[in-house]
Amino acid sequence: MSPAERRIAIVRDVKNHRPQQQSRHLVRRVVLAVVTAVVAVVVLPAVAIADTPAAWKNAPDVSGLQFLVVLLLIPAGLALVISLLAVLPSIIKDTGYAPGQSWRAESEWFGGPQKGIEAAADLSPQQLEAAESGRGGTSAQW
Repeated sequence: MSPAERRIAIVRDVKNHRPQQQSRHLVRRVVLAVVTAVVAVVVLPAVAIADTPAAWKNAPDVSGLQFLVVLLLIPAGLALVISLLAVLPSIIKDTGYAPGQSWRAESEWFGGPQKGIEAAADLSPQQLEAAESGRGGTSAQW
């Protein structure tokens, strides 16, 4: 083998994984799969075979209706009561907006002048922008 071929072979061996390393990885994966399968097939079912301790009393039988009441009706009833309690104040007041009526609430301007909307008419656009500077927003200057 010429010196140039030797250099190419060395570079090829360095750049490529050697077959020994690949076979080690394959063996590790196979061993891990076999151990996992043995644990899943032998050890885990053994836990399910365990009997209740002798000191425990036998549990009473539960009918299908009792099962449904505990798992479905009680949570659904609690959700209904909580929803009703959350909506009850607005049902009692009933001051909501109905289509066709004039709007009864005061207008609000979030982030506007602190003295209210009426004060905005007294300010020039330059004063409004000066008041808004340094407040954050899309400029991300907090």
